[in-house]
Amino acid sequence: MADLNKVMLIGRIASDLEVKKMGDSGVSVLNFSLVTNRTYKNASWEKIEEAEFHRCVAFWGLSDMMGQYLEKGRKIFVEWRLRTRQWEDQSWNKRYTTEIVVTDMNFCDSKASWTSTNSNNTTSSEESTTEDDIPF
Repeated sequence: MADLNKVMLIGRIASDLEVKKMGDSGVSVLNFSLVTNRTYKNASWEKIEEAEFHRCVAFWGLSDMMGQYLEKGRKIFVEWRLRTRQWEDQSWNKRYTTEIVVTDMNFCDSKASWTSTNSNNTTSSEESTTEDDIPF
């Protein structure tokens, strides 16, 4: 059986989006944070809420599209793979970060919410899904 490196999350964009071009290649890159929330009850049956922030990166056309149509606070569904990078900081210490490389994205905000703020940017090929349509 082949190996699998795949993550699927539904969450809200937690940072401002800015598409950057890399060097001479002109490859589009979008770095952003996605927040997912977890609610559970502890041993005393008290409701506990936790937020988890995920470092995400998108490349090429996907980064351009996300930068054009999305904004902080929008709910999205993303599919991705995990990647760990290594570099040396200014003091020559090895640093590591694990980030999520986005490979696919879908809008999760309601269509009314989407068209009210982005009426000039929507097209018929963009499907929106309400929270009631999500099977879990």
